[in-house]
Amino acid sequence: MNRFRMILIVAEIVGASLFAQTGFTGTLVNPPVATRQLGPAIFFNASVLKTFAENEGDVFTFSNKGKKEVLRAYLFFGGDTTFAMYREYAEKLGLEYGKKYSIGIAKKGNEENVLEPKRIEFEVENYKGNLKKWNGIALGAPHGDCDNETGAVVKLAAELYGIPATAAYGCRVSYRGIWFDCNRPLMKLPKENGRGVIPERVWNDKAEQKYKTYQDSVWANSNLKFGKRFKLFTSFHGHDLTVKLKNGMRLERPVIEGIGVGFTKDELRKIKAFYNEHKNEYYKNPPALYFGNLPEDRTYEYAGVKLNFFYSGLGTRTYGSLRSDLVERALHFETPNTMRINPNVQPKTAKLLNDIYAFIVDSIFTAEKQVGKIPEAAAPKNFGKMKRIPEGVFVMGAPEGFGWSSEHPQRNIFTDDFEIDANEVTNIEYAEFLNKSFAREKIIVQNGVVKDAETVERILCDLQSGNPFSELLFEDGKFLVKSEREYFPVIYVSYFGAEKYAEFNGKRLPTEAEWEKAASWLDGRKYLYSTVHGTPDENAINFEDSGDPFEGELPGTSPVGFFGEGINGLNDMSGNVWEWCSDYYSYTQLKTYNEKITKNPQGPKSGSMKTIRGGAWNTEPVVTRTTMRLGINPNARLVNLGFRCAR
Repeated sequence: MNRFRMILIVAEIVGASLFAQTGFTGTLVNPPVATRQLGPAIFFNASVLKTFAENEGDVFTFSNKGKKEVLRAYLFFGGDTTFAMYREYAEKLGLEYGKKYSIGIAKKGNEENVLEPKRIEFEVENYKGNLKKWNGIALGAPHGDCDNETGAVVKLAAELYGIPATAAYGCRVSYRGIWFDCNRPLMKLPKENGRGVIPERVWNDKAEQKYKTYQDSVWANSNLKFGKRFKLFTSFHGHDLTVKLKNGMRLERPVIEGIGVGFTKDELRKIKAFYNEHKNEYYKNPPALYFGNLPEDRTYEYAGVKLNFFYSGLGTRTYGSLRSDLVERALHFETPNTMRINPNVQPKTAKLLNDIYAFIVDSIFTAEKQVGKIPEAAAPKNFGKMKRIPEGVFVMGAPEGFGWSSEHPQRNIFTDDFEIDANEVTNIEYAEFLNKSFAREKIIVQNGVVKDAETVERILCDLQSGNPFSELLFEDGKFLVKSEREYFPVIYVSYFGAEKYAEFNGKRLPTEAEWEKAASWLDGRKYLYSTVHGTPDENAINFEDSGDPFEGELPGTSPVGFFGEGINGLNDMSGNVWEWCSDYYSYTQLKTYNEKITKNPQGPKSGSMKTIRGGAWNTEPVVTRTTMRLGINPNARLVNLGFRCAR
């Protein structure tokens, strides 16, 4: 009788209760990837694990020839004759990978090292802080365990310095098919066999529920009321990025990659200078701090290798927890493992976060922001006009070495001739559509939102009564526009709301290919920005901190056409607001266009997200490039998202 069979017999005799001592014989193998967040862990196949553990994450003492180690037991898919653990724990037990061992298994006794059970279920923890001292200021760790101890760091910041903090746990156990992005409503679906996740991200009800749970906890923990934004919030993350050196070696990048929301470039430079002045007080070998939305920091060099920014937090800032209508100012920090994993360094990182916050409050909040007189917004000269884009071939996508992988590879695309609105659809135009549709009973108003009367789960747009930053009002059965905002682009309008408007006016939404052709192609030349010079000129694009006279207002849009015409006689194709396209979104869509010349592509046949293009008033200049692609749920309504029509 083999040893494993003997274990099963003992378990049957004892029944449901756990026996005090048992054992297992098997070959030690490498642990599943991305399981560091589980801490001290050992992995068994399901049929083995159930013989001695009631729950995953329960704690046991494992022994080998007099050596003992306290570990949590988890499931993996290695088969009944293998088990797995990380090298550091294997060495303590005198074990080597690829060899067969008989290990003892016993329930943890009171005399053992303290190690609590740790489940893999999703949960959110709030760490109360001093709301009087840190009024409207907080920290968040949306991936508190899978980002290797970010949760432990923000918890310490709350305990030691009173900064209110929230952390989500159990969001990502990717080898088990669990992957939620809790600082925005995205997830990766599990593979059919449940072993791992599909790379493409989707937006669905499960993802929204996890995101909402985290977001609501963050806001409730700081007691923020309806319509109130955080004065300052930081989304604290971890990365384990490596870089390949010229000699072939791989080293972890000792860098903090940061992004700022609502800060001017000068303010971010001040934060960076403060860190550089004091960084040696926290760490023996402090990582370098880079802000990805400072012009001089778009690339940086490490160990002789020129690097681009990997993390940008763009989705988080566009439709997640760092949206401008949720936060006045925010930071997104991606930090190296050296700042988080060692328990001895965690208090130092918590102190660093506290000191950065104190610096911002004392040195940036106190500075008076100069806001000039807001000019009068008039209708542009081409108001209500469309521009014709001739048929022909253009080059779609970004050139090699520029942009994200979603913008590659470049493809030759043919489109028939079409017309496209010279301007983004304005508040006054959309209000007129709503009034006519309401009179025909095509729409209804419920709880501050406008819905399709036939398909009520489709929200068309938000009203000010339901969203304090919307510029559309509904009074005495009539839709109105907030005073002096008539010729600003409509915002908080969903894909369905944009589509309904287009259909009502005998138009449609542009395809992604049509949008990019109109924005980027003129006389056989590719423009990476839809300006006459093809560059991100602050005098021609409304982007974050562009210095336009409407800075300081929320929403920070400018009147359509305020910056003048770009290429093809079109206004605001780069910046001002993101714009809906008709295509479902796929991150790798350009790779599917394999013909020598692809004709009139329509995008994927289905999906969970629709494509948006062009960047916005609260994105950095580089995001306003004409090849930039992003996808969001068609029911989403955002402070920086509008549309224009095609025909």
